[in-house]
Amino acid sequence: MAKTQVFFKKITASRKAVVFTATPATADQVAQSTEQTSVNFTLGGATVTGRKAFHNFGQQYFVQLDCTKMTKAQEPKVGAEFVVTVSDKPVINQKTGEAMPNLLWAYAE
Repeated sequence: MAKTQVFFKKITASRKAVVFTATPATADQVAQSTEQTSVNFTLGGATVTGRKAFHNFGQQYFVQLDCTKMTKAQEPKVGAEFVVTVSDKPVINQKTGEAMPNLLWAYAE
């Protein structure tokens, strides 16, 4: 495990973990990735609905941090730099039991 510079993406909905990215993201990219935006697409003689593409954040890191007492005003800006210790251990989806793509465990220093 090595200390690595990462960039703030978001605090999870439970407010008990934080997701960081390997490359800086913007607030617009994060907001777009949580929206269920759809697009109409003409396929043959019909118009069908599909999901619109959103930003790929690449490698991301999941750090357990209790942010439950943090106010919105105290949250860092998306893209703010931090240093964490990253691992090569993938985060496992608790519903499917499978490794989540591009999401590794990391630890606060």
